[in-house]
Amino acid sequence: MLDVLYIEDNKDEINIFARLLKKIDQPYTFQLFETGGEALNYLLEKGPFEGQLTFLPKLVMVDLNLPGLNGFEVLQQLRANKRTKYLSVVVYSTSESPTDIRRAYELGVNAYVIKPGGYRALSQTMLRVLDFWINENRVDPHTGRAQY
Repeated sequence: MLDVLYIEDNKDEINIFARLLKKIDQPYTFQLFETGGEALNYLLEKGPFEGQLTFLPKLVMVDLNLPGLNGFEVLQQLRANKRTKYLSVVVYSTSESPTDIRRAYELGVNAYVIKPGGYRALSQTMLRVLDFWINENRVDPHTGRAQY
């Protein structure tokens, strides 16, 4: 089982995320991708992942500003695919634009979290997001759908 799939192109934020997950008492399993295309290939079992059984994560965290396919395009493709339609997806972005927030929700994001500045605030926010979506949120492990 995969806990988190994080799509982020900023090396500093990737390092913070990886270090943070290694420090906590209950380590999470995670996969990092720097482009939306790579992440979609993994999640949809295409390209280099074709014919492989890839684990669906409990949570997908996606930045909006990515090289190639942006976060909106990733979200749109996730929601359009039967395999990934019900995954828990959180946009994790520096954008505070009401237009970006509205568009993300229109495309089916589960939550939109604005990245704070500074290492401590960024770490605390990541921990709260991970704690809720991995430990508190209930989903069917086979379909990714919310459990009722």
